[in-house]
Amino acid sequence: MPSQIDIYILLFGGTLLMFLLAGMLLFFVTSYQKRLLRNKADVETMKSRHQLDLFQSSIDAMEDERRRVSRDLHDEIGAALSMLRLQVGQLNFTKETVTENTEKIIVGSKQLIDSTIENVRRISNDMLPHGLDEFGLKYALESLCDKIESASLLVIHLDLNNLVRLENRLELALYRILQELLNNTLKHAQATEVNISIHTDNQQLTITYKDNGKGFDLETLTKRGLGLKNIESRVSMINGKLTYIPTVEKGVEVIVGVRF
Repeated sequence: MPSQIDIYILLFGGTLLMFLLAGMLLFFVTSYQKRLLRNKADVETMKSRHQLDLFQSSIDAMEDERRRVSRDLHDEIGAALSMLRLQVGQLNFTKETVTENTEKIIVGSKQLIDSTIENVRRISNDMLPHGLDEFGLKYALESLCDKIESASLLVIHLDLNNLVRLENRLELALYRILQELLNNTLKHAQATEVNISIHTDNQQLTITYKDNGKGFDLETLTKRGLGLKNIESRVSMINGKLTYIPTVEKGVEVIVGVRF
């Protein structure tokens, strides 16, 4: 018969074996749960990346279409209108054939053609940032701000002294972000002054945008408008960081940071 010591040894060994089995089971369960969480995070990351790729493709397609329509307007419609203006200006009438009504029609036609040519140029420039591809972001932003200042009471201060040429897609995204910020200021802020600075340092670009309008409280803003959503989407598209510093009645400050 087994001695009492043997029984204790068996009990101790059995207990130890049970603890080892329980520990192994716990280890496998924990590892499995971690693997599931890791896979779930990977799936979410893939979904986000896929959504971002879809958004990037949509933006690229939209910008390509804007570029095509802009060039068609400028090269074809604009050229045709200019030729029509020239032909109307070359109409010759004698005193016997020109009536007061005919002269008014000719003058009115010239004015209408001139106005249409100007509108075609404006629409073309709005669809395709003026000079962005040829001269870069600095030139395009200066042109945009000059146009806004000439058509409104808004005063815009630009600090772009150390801005260098960037990749075309990045320059276009930054232009659209600032264009949307300016549109929001014009539509909602009731501001009289805007300060925009862009600084680059060690492959890091930082945009600081400030206006002196009525501002808003982002935490109590239950529904973001299309403008804010567009800004957030475009910043995500370039893997940037967006920070709002809104204060009611004291304007708004927006900071965008991105590596290039």
